[in-house]
Amino acid sequence: MDDVATLTELNRQVVEAFQRGSAEELRGLFSPSFTYLDGATGEVWCANRFLQDVGDHPSPTVRFDQLVIHVDGNTAAVSARSLRLPNSSRRYLDTYERRNGGWLCVHSCAWPLETRLP
Repeated sequence: MDDVATLTELNRQVVEAFQRGSAEELRGLFSPSFTYLDGATGEVWCANRFLQDVGDHPSPTVRFDQLVIHVDGNTAAVSARSLRLPNSSRRYLDTYERRNGGWLCVHSCAWPLETRLP
């Protein structure tokens, strides 16, 4: 599988983990040093806080579109718009690093979008 196909699949797994509120699934996809930047507040969260929040707030209706993947050597940026009902959307940017032949998410940022869903 090429890098873009692999990262597309990893993005799908991340979204499904959010839908189920499965911190354990995400833990396997994230670097131990993973950090999250809340684009609404500017606050940086450590991996444990982020994973706890995911576990506490399953999002069964979340979906995504506008997926863009850019690979440069051992680094990749995966960006998409996440859609949550009712009427909210966010843009996220996940940074991946190739390690031991696989990809791990090392950082994520998400921020709310002004655009409202129909």
